[in-house]
Amino acid sequence: MAMITIAVPVHLGFMPMGKHSSIDQFENIVTNAFRQAGWRVRRHPTTKDFGADLIAERAGAAFVVVIKSAAEGRRDRLIPLLSQGILEAQAFGCRAGGGAAPLAVVAARRIPLSLAGQLIEFARRHAPGVAIGIVDGQGYRKFTGSGLSVLDAKRAISMGRFHQHQPDLFSDLNQWMLKILVGGNIRPDFLSVPREEIRNASHLAEAASVSTMSAFRFANQLAKQGFLDENRECLRIVRIEELFERWAATYSGVSSDFPARWIIKKDEKQFFSAVAKYASQSEPQPRCCLGLFAAADALGLGFVRGVPPHLYLERLDRDVLRQLGLTLDGTDQGTDVNIRIPSKRETVFRAAVSREGMPVTDVIQVWLDTAANPARGREQANEIWRRILKPLFGKPA
Repeated sequence: MAMITIAVPVHLGFMPMGKHSSIDQFENIVTNAFRQAGWRVRRHPTTKDFGADLIAERAGAAFVVVIKSAAEGRRDRLIPLLSQGILEAQAFGCRAGGGAAPLAVVAARRIPLSLAGQLIEFARRHAPGVAIGIVDGQGYRKFTGSGLSVLDAKRAISMGRFHQHQPDLFSDLNQWMLKILVGGNIRPDFLSVPREEIRNASHLAEAASVSTMSAFRFANQLAKQGFLDENRECLRIVRIEELFERWAATYSGVSSDFPARWIIKKDEKQFFSAVAKYASQSEPQPRCCLGLFAAADALGLGFVRGVPPHLYLERLDRDVLRQLGLTLDGTDQGTDVNIRIPSKRETVFRAAVSREGMPVTDVIQVWLDTAANPARGREQANEIWRRILKPLFGKPA
């Protein structure tokens, strides 16, 4: 019978959690995962274990596993721990003999999915022969290596239950204020927000043109959930990658889409000119801006072709559609333009930028919209993430 050996060092560097340390917590998680998958596990064996604290047995394969944990699920903490775990697992594997393969596990209270992907890619590049596991205290588990995918699990926290007890962190005005707080390092031609360091909630209310109470509530929500650096004299966002991940996961900015056709056949260039002409009018009128893939093209970030352009319109108004040369009639014959009426309007229109006189949704909005769009949206969102948003992480915002 082949043997799986799980070596859990006692110097894991994780903050204690009540009476039992997180060492016990993650040891329990790994033990239970193996047992539920049909492995026989002995904890803290007294036989020759070459340093192992757990032994799991099952016919077919053998892994030597080292578990490392950190107090925070951050890249600068977990990459070094993963490296150390890989080296130790390889050393234990040599000592064990019998063809046992190394498996390095890293753990934290919460590990963002995007960071999990970075850890997997790091191991693939630098230690292709070593399997790894990623575990957090919220139920998430991800393992690489032959036969280990049965140990995987999705995060156990119910976001629906969470939101029943918490105000909406991503309400319309909150999203607009969040763009202000994170937008300092984004070029003005990608995001239209006040370019100043926000000192406090009152200053945020003034900059965002919202009520003082709205800004205070938002700042309080951010602080309670650990997204504000409370040791600074200004409002500075921290854990920005995790915040963006949650933003995308809870995003639902679409109220309704309406397919439209040209009244008189036009090409996209003529349509964009009509949008710019409409936006230049001085009298009060429903706001509009280009969205999704067409907006990505206008920002110079386009990645997807062949999708009819989307136009955000504050409300459905047939007179405005006529000014733009569009009609809602005859759409059974096809769609030339998609008219999108947003349920969260202020974050869409206030942060929009101008490209050659044409209003265009900002780069964060394009990322959110395309990520939620099934028409090859993930590819476009990934391109924006790589080129524009990812460089924000680790920099003052």
